[in-house]
Amino acid sequence: MKKLILKWIIAALAIYATGYILDGFTISSPEAAVIAAFALAVLNVFLKPILKILTFPITLLTLGLFLFVIDGVLLLILDQFITGLVIDGFINAMLASIAISLITMVLNVVFGLNKD
Repeated sequence: MKKLILKWIIAALAIYATGYILDGFTISSPEAAVIAAFALAVLNVFLKPILKILTFPITLLTLGLFLFVIDGVLLLILDQFITGLVIDGFINAMLASIAISLITMVLNVVFGLNKD
């Protein structure tokens, strides 16, 4: 349980930091980042596996890079439901997905969550 909460906090920090890094990705408050992290986790659990199955051929052809497109689509869906999150277009959503992934990866190493 402690590990799950730490991963949620790391995701919220990554989303909040991405708001400072990218101009087209705005997060209004830390509370909005926490809510966005929770909602993104829910989308990743329920919707992302379906999208991965449907897009498997193109993901295979692009050697997995199409997964950033899927993550961008999930962020655009999230943008519609979270009031404190504003994403200006699809390219910014894809760049935000890359930034969130990189920041999360670094924070996982810092907090020792990558030792599974």
